[in-house]
Amino acid sequence: MESAQSYNRSLLRLLLINALIKPIWILGIDRWIQLEVGMADYGTYFSVWGLTLTAGFLLDLGLTTYIQRTAANDPGSATRLADLFWLKMLLIGAYLILIATIDHFYPQLSSTLLWGVAGIQVLNSLYLYVRSWITAAQYFSADVWFSILDKSLLIVLSIVWLSGIWGSIPINLDVFIACQLLTLSISIGVVVYFLIKHQLPLPGQFRFSWAWVCSAWPYAAIVLLMSALARLDGYWLTIWHANGAWEAGRFAAGYRLLDAANMFGYLVASFLLPYLARHRSDAAAVRSAITRARVGLMLTSIIAVLVLLIFVKPIAALLYPGIHHSVATVMPVILTALMGYSLTHVYGTVLTANGELRFFQRVIGFFLLVHVALSYCWIPEWGALGSARAALVSQLGTGLTLMHCVHRRNSIPQPISTYIVVIFTGCLVWILN
Repeated sequence: MESAQSYNRSLLRLLLINALIKPIWILGIDRWIQLEVGMADYGTYFSVWGLTLTAGFLLDLGLTTYIQRTAANDPGSATRLADLFWLKMLLIGAYLILIATIDHFYPQLSSTLLWGVAGIQVLNSLYLYVRSWITAAQYFSADVWFSILDKSLLIVLSIVWLSGIWGSIPINLDVFIACQLLTLSISIGVVVYFLIKHQLPLPGQFRFSWAWVCSAWPYAAIVLLMSALARLDGYWLTIWHANGAWEAGRFAAGYRLLDAANMFGYLVASFLLPYLARHRSDAAAVRSAITRARVGLMLTSIIAVLVLLIFVKPIAALLYPGIHHSVATVMPVILTALMGYSLTHVYGTVLTANGELRFFQRVIGFFLLVHVALSYCWIPEWGALGSARAALVSQLGTGLTLMHCVHRRNSIPQPISTYIVVIFTGCLVWILN
């Protein structure tokens, strides 16, 4: 077991390394692809990505979170939990059946695009699953490097492809998807080798029990609700706006900055969950971890929002030459939602570690309904900007509500300054845009 000091070092290393690699992927390679294939084609890809990712709750059924929390609480449960590997395989099969159903009832979707993106979701889910065993076993240092392995390989491969070193391979979405499938497969192989080398019990015996499904379902509901809240904007745009594919591409261009900045929240949450689960009885350690996570993520969010507000036009012109005027209007609104995401990462993780999942579900479910209602009203008139404003309201509302309730339930003083900063910044960005 690693000490709190080792945990903090690993967390800092994780953030620094990902701060270098993942922005290169999101703002470099992924943006490059969008500029090459066009706003409308990439918008279609973005909407299909969100749809398959939301359906991907069935891929995991909360097993990744369940393993992290259970194995951290009871290290002796590792052998029993290894049997869940076969349940994971069954879930992948069920997901593919769901994708086949979508393909059948929505022939307007490109089958090649749908199945290619679904394949990426399957491999990415499997990669996160095998990595969950590493964090659950408290091998935090190793997981630092595994967190960037797939994207590092993909960056190298994409640069070779896009620069034409391998010849005139066409720049299109089919090749882009194939590159992602290849690098994810290699990364999974490397992590499985690490598990075997360290004698972590994966896979176990073939067994199936509805008890496991029932235990994991509350986590799956959280995954489904959060994915629907965060990832379906592109799909709503394609069905509710007259020029939906182009507007989805416009939204994706702004969302890319949010996605790059939001990786810090995902990484902190992935480390925070097993740590809180294992140290639940130590109130001082838990309170200190929550405070550090909130302050660090909020500071990062506020700096990012302020920099974008000041330099939005030159940043948009640099990233999206020729279309920067339309993108610049949505970028600040979308990025400001990062403050809500950050609070949700911290306090949603606290609720998950404490097993308070029903309450977490109710909060996310309520703001999902708010988000859909606002999107339905605003998208036909404002397009991507309407979707961005709906995301701003729903994400800030979710984060503030979770923070308030967690502090109240655990008798922790409310961080009044955080409320003031979040509400003021949200109102300021709304007025300016």
